[in-house]
Amino acid sequence: MSEKSEFDKALHNFTMDMACGDAIRALTDRGYGPIQIKEVLTFPAPLSHITKVMWDRLVASGKIMLTDPATVSDNAHPAGDGLTAAGDHEIVERRDRYGRRSFLRIKKETSEENIFSPEEYFLADKDLRQRDEYKDNDLISHLPWPKEPVWVHRSLLDRR
Repeated sequence: MSEKSEFDKALHNFTMDMACGDAIRALTDRGYGPIQIKEVLTFPAPLSHITKVMWDRLVASGKIMLTDPATVSDNAHPAGDGLTAAGDHEIVERRDRYGRRSFLRIKKETSEENIFSPEEYFLADKDLRQRDEYKDNDLISHLPWPKEPVWVHRSLLDRR
């Protein structure tokens, strides 16, 4: 690959991430599907970019695991390594006396519901997309699923 094409690719990735990367990750955390995110974004991002950012976010937040969740230590969230698990923080809007908006990131209190449990995951093979029960699921039909099996959190497949 030539130096110019490597630079162009890096510049394109940087531009796309700055333009819509954080918005895609935030909407993914809120449960939006790829088509819904494409409709909400004001920046014209291609669906392939949206699904790549979504996949990376779901893997980073532990909603999709590439390794067996039974191997994760008890009560440890799979989104370790300094990453914040989805839903650990809340953004609150504040206005000062002049009406200027600011946003504060506040850590939510952890409850028993947020403790990691391997039983909430199931093995998803490459044929997951073809099952009748999931054919209307936006995530199943658009995410870039790998050939090898992954473990998927139950909440992802309950989305409609």
